[in-house]
Amino acid sequence: SVPPFLQFAGYALGAMRCSALSKFGVIYIMTHDSIGLGEDGPTHQPIEMLESLRSMPNMNVCRAADANEMAACYQIALQSVGTPTTITATRGTVAPLEHSSREKAMKGGYAVITEEGEGAPDLVFIATGSEVGLCVEAAKALQLEHSIRTRVVSMPCQEIFLAQDEEYRRSVLPGNVPTLSVEASAEHGWHRFSHAQIGMKRFGASGPAAELFKKFGFTAENAVSKGKELVEFYKNHGSVPDLNARPTF
Repeated sequence: SVPPFLQFAGYALGAMRCSALSKFGVIYIMTHDSIGLGEDGPTHQPIEMLESLRSMPNMNVCRAADANEMAACYQIALQSVGTPTTITATRGTVAPLEHSSREKAMKGGYAVITEEGEGAPDLVFIATGSEVGLCVEAAKALQLEHSIRTRVVSMPCQEIFLAQDEEYRRSVLPGNVPTLSVEASAEHGWHRFSHAQIGMKRFGASGPAAELFKKFGFTAENAVSKGKELVEFYKNHGSVPDLNARPTF
């Protein structure tokens, strides 16, 4: 069968919830996973659907940035015999990431671009799917033009990343470094991982994908601008809140 648009997972939520409750390792494949689907407009563009699925207990939600990560998503799904997995895919074309890795993506999140030099980075981008590429571009510009040492973390699956041990999670996301999430979807849920977010605060619009991404801020130029603002904000405030410094009950 033809995979449906992610937005229309809403029609299947009852069955998807039942598979999670029943611990059935069903694999759901959804396409057109963001405002990037274009001219079909806001009725077809998923805004809240990724977070809706991520908030469901015992459901893995995978959003790959390139072919290596997509292979990892399928491997995660096939190995998760007691957990259903939703694999989402962009409508558009994504370029292969130079340092992507199926093995690393199997951990749910990893540094696809590491900062230059010694010590902690000055800024961390965290992104999924088609937005990882623009963050890589932004990170290179920040380093080259503004001497802001930037790490890019790709997180194809939050649930798998959160299942890793604390040492690994901290090695990827230090928590006390200014961190900016970038996902062409609702911001909700990213507050656990980032100090600020570039995301959707409203329904989308009808238009060519490139124009919509520019309109809503999903460009390398905007990521550079917001990244600089975030670094400057915490320089002026003296300290960066450690996102890892909170109890787990």
